[in-house]
Amino acid sequence: MPVQLHSVVTHLDDVVPGRPKRSLLLWFGGASLLFFLVPLIGTDWLGLHPDLYYLGYFTLAVAFFTAFVATHASALRILWTQHLWQSLVIGALAGAMLAIGVANQAATPHPEGWRYGFQIAWRGFVYGSVDALTLYVFPAAVAYLLMRGNRRGFGRKAGFAGLALVLSLLVTTTYHLGYSEYRDQTLRYPEIGAVVANVPTALTGNPLGAVVTHATMHVSSVVHQNEGGAQHMIPPKVTADYPNHGSSDLAAGLAGAWLLATAGALTVLVRRQPVH
Repeated sequence: MPVQLHSVVTHLDDVVPGRPKRSLLLWFGGASLLFFLVPLIGTDWLGLHPDLYYLGYFTLAVAFFTAFVATHASALRILWTQHLWQSLVIGALAGAMLAIGVANQAATPHPEGWRYGFQIAWRGFVYGSVDALTLYVFPAAVAYLLMRGNRRGFGRKAGFAGLALVLSLLVTTTYHLGYSEYRDQTLRYPEIGAVVANVPTALTGNPLGAVVTHATMHVSSVVHQNEGGAQHMIPPKVTADYPNHGSSDLAAGLAGAWLLATAGALTVLVRRQPVH
């Protein structure tokens, strides 16, 4: 292998400092609890307008993920950069497969004009991306740190892929149980989606392709089925028991402000990171 790559592999345990397993398990347990309570409180108990609920969920999820990554920044650098483009390409292919599955289901009406564009961006791209960070990228990062970044050889690569998938399925399950519509056999749908979204991680070792996979699925669901169809791909599901109350104009305005504030905060955070 090239000298530079050989050096990285040989000294991987030095480059990726070990993290106490108890600390990582606390992070993971905290995420599982937090992302169960967020939909439970926001949709089941408070019945918030979906877009206002997303506003709260996105804020908590991005803040949690940013805090986790900042805490383990140096240890995770290789995870984000190694085989990045391969992961993104495989993620796009997996997302296209899911989009075809959505297109083969019955279509549902959608709003017109700017509200339709807003839903594609907010409920499609942003929701899908945040979900992917929470349900797939974060568990893979925990798995990587638990293994101290050591994925040398087929056995450890397979072990990382398996551990990342198990942790992803655990978070996916607890998160979706927070929504009332998934407390039956419907829970199998997001779990199947989690298996597909973990394909980029399994094949390349880089989990960022899952963002492309899940965002593609969400966008296709908004375009073709609007509310997520029979498989409830975009919870919460609006029913007689969960009215779509509240002002969509207010939700859109708050969403726009959220996007600007989040983009500005992340830009400042990235610029403050030391250059190596």
